[in-house]
Amino acid sequence: MNDLVNNQKEKYKAWVTENLGEKTGMWYTPYLEKLGHLLEKYGLASGYQENFFEYQSYSEFKKIYQQMMEQRDEDIERLVAGKSTPRYPEKFGKKRIQFRKKYAEDEYNRSERSKPDNIGGIPDWGVLMRSYLIFLYYDENPTLTYPKKEKKIANQEDEIDNSINYWVISPGENSRLWDQFHAENMIALGWDYLGSLINYDSKEAVERTIAEQRADGVRPVNDTKAVWDFYREIQIGDVVYVKAGMKRILARGVVTGAYYFDDEASEYKHRRKVEWVQVGNWELHQSFAQKTLTCLNAYPNFIQEIDQVMNEDFIDPKIAEVNEFRNWLSNQVTDTGAGLNDNTVTQKVNALKDIEQYFDAPIFGETDIEQLKRLKDAVVSDEAYKKYKGVSGSSIDYYIRFIESKPTVQENESYTIEEFLSDVFIKEKELRRLISLLENKKNLILKGAPGVGKTYIAKRLANVMMEEKDETRIHMVQFHQSYSYEDLIEGFRPKAEGEGFELKQGPFVKFARKAARDPERDYFFIIDEINRGNMSKIFGELMMLIEADKRGEKINLLYSNDMFSVPSNLYIIGMMNTADRSLALLDYALRRRFSFFEVKPAFHNQTFNSYVNGLNNPEVLNRIIAEIKSLNNQIVEELGTGFVIGHSYFVGDAYKVDTAARVEEVIEFEIIPQLFEYWFDDEQKANDWAERLRGCYDGKK
Repeated sequence: MNDLVNNQKEKYKAWVTENLGEKTGMWYTPYLEKLGHLLEKYGLASGYQENFFEYQSYSEFKKIYQQMMEQRDEDIERLVAGKSTPRYPEKFGKKRIQFRKKYAEDEYNRSERSKPDNIGGIPDWGVLMRSYLIFLYYDENPTLTYPKKEKKIANQEDEIDNSINYWVISPGENSRLWDQFHAENMIALGWDYLGSLINYDSKEAVERTIAEQRADGVRPVNDTKAVWDFYREIQIGDVVYVKAGMKRILARGVVTGAYYFDDEASEYKHRRKVEWVQVGNWELHQSFAQKTLTCLNAYPNFIQEIDQVMNEDFIDPKIAEVNEFRNWLSNQVTDTGAGLNDNTVTQKVNALKDIEQYFDAPIFGETDIEQLKRLKDAVVSDEAYKKYKGVSGSSIDYYIRFIESKPTVQENESYTIEEFLSDVFIKEKELRRLISLLENKKNLILKGAPGVGKTYIAKRLANVMMEEKDETRIHMVQFHQSYSYEDLIEGFRPKAEGEGFELKQGPFVKFARKAARDPERDYFFIIDEINRGNMSKIFGELMMLIEADKRGEKINLLYSNDMFSVPSNLYIIGMMNTADRSLALLDYALRRRFSFFEVKPAFHNQTFNSYVNGLNNPEVLNRIIAEIKSLNNQIVEELGTGFVIGHSYFVGDAYKVDTAARVEEVIEFEIIPQLFEYWFDDEQKANDWAERLRGCYDGKK
């Protein structure tokens, strides 16, 4: 190799290592040295220099690039400026798939690779071309600086090709359609009653048809997204993984064809052609969400793990944790709204590694938050520790936030609308309305008298919208008169050891950040007794962010000055007791941010009546309920609907053991005292109703 070409190679290696990734220069360089030869050998392209470093100028190589890619000048300008990564054209998209396959087969035939379909460690042909094009542009324009905020963190380059999307699809129930997917080189989706999706001009039109077909009044958000993504968002060249269950991968393929509707198929008529690159059976460490079709681009570390497992690369759990933390850090922002640069990210990671070694204490992989906080205090207070003194505390704080915001995916018990209606004493029409209100407004308050089941409904409403019982995606707090912004959002709190104060995130910020890291699934923040606190004071600047049309917008938090937003997949459900005279009404600013739904006693509900009649002694309870209905009529007339007696007083396991005994306890020690509070200025009326209720279980009535 002459000196000119060798010098070009070394300049490229150094520039790419600095700007595109720590090991990228070493990785890409050998491929570019023989790229022309390889393309000729594999029958993919001909007529080019064997060693691409012989192309010395940007204008010369741009012509080569455009011959292969058929991309417009405008796309190239945006690429080299770091503004976007254009998709590969369809023709090239199909050919680039062959490069990695043929290279793997070539190495396998030379006994240098364990399997012919193991494509691990082989860079994409298109990425190689793009890296050299960008290098030449900045080499000839030394006054320009490559926008490093756009580049990936070290060791991540080409693990995630951001010009394509990564999808995971379920091949029917229990993976029953996988053999068909494999044999026919395709992926498919159900919802056949929709007919060809080409006939739909909008996502909303698809949603209307699915809603009409389901006829359950529930907005089919997830179903619609799956169908529309399959039709419009999946593109030729995208990578698709086929899953089995929540932790198993059956194949990796590349989409090669546009959407089509196979009317002659017996089922799963929505289809796309796929070329299967790897087929087998692999067990993952992380879990998939329980959805038919999911885009994985929001989870780059997960994509990396999948490819490592499929290529039989050894995954060191600690290295995987470090890389995941790096990736998370790269998406954090400073108080100015700017992302953390590579130097800052690397410094914080190195600080944690140094602390682990110096103090002989684990950080990466540690999930005990209190242990991490104790370690932080020890590090900060150790005067002998000098190396990363300036960033040690903040680095551990970042890691704590990283751990707290990690979503949890696990096998959960499913929860259907039918189960909700047999479990909660409200009508199907009311359930449909609740779901619609919450989906459209994002924030809902259930108001009603004591004992109407507001809290129970809130939790079950979250379950039915998640379609499963997942406690990790529900967080509940209770407001009271002294509850503050510092309790909910963030504030300085005394340290557990009693020495000084520390800035602590509140449950809402932690939970919102967790939801933001898991955008494909819904999260629910439930607030009991929401009107017991000073709402404007508690929510502070979040009063704006919780609005449906403000979701995703960022502002600085009061104490930390951190940028923060409320994600669109976080729903807020509040419960409001309307019978407590000591509580102030919510102010108008807050009211307009919530929908309000009044929960009423379910004494007329058919499911509730079936429950009562299934008890061992329903007669006494039925007599009491009949009297409670009369009592409620008078309460409504004199005090209002917010003071009625709810049905929850008469629900619980104790009724299944001894109905009569439990009825007496509830009437005597819960409801009668409540009546004396209602009519504190008319004890005779309270006494009269007390005697009427007692007569229902002591045989006098």
